[in-house]
Amino acid sequence: MRSLGFLVRNLEEIVSGAFLVAMFLATFTNVIARYVFDRPIPWAEEFSRYSFIWLTFLGATLCTKHGRHVIIDGFVKALPFRAEKALALLADLVVIGLALVMVYYGWILCLNATQPMAALRLPQYLVYLSVPVSGVLIFLYTVRDVGRHLRVVLNGGDS
Repeated sequence: MRSLGFLVRNLEEIVSGAFLVAMFLATFTNVIARYVFDRPIPWAEEFSRYSFIWLTFLGATLCTKHGRHVIIDGFVKALPFRAEKALALLADLVVIGLALVMVYYGWILCLNATQPMAALRLPQYLVYLSVPVSGVLIFLYTVRDVGRHLRVVLNGGDS
């Protein structure tokens, strides 16, 4: 049961790591096949590109999950504590709006992706699915942060 809990808590990290390793192996193997054996792997470049797309969107999700997005907070840190948290709450609400846009338009993108990938011959929507999946996860993690920031703003406490 503990390993299942670990898997659920760290699913994005595990999947991101798997995409990173698979992308590296496909690229490395293709370089060896191309320059040593003069026989490139036809699907390796496409696979690496699509793995990188998933890795990028999952990386955005992980940054939201761990609160690690790049910020310039010189002005915000000069504000009183509650005002700083109120501004963080406002930023969270904007992120929720953007996440919902990602989910909505990402889903439309998936529904309209009808052709197969060129080399892999898999449905194209598997790549585009990274957008709404990431949007849903960013939405969920930001809602969690909204609750924390709201408690601080209303109570004046330290979350």
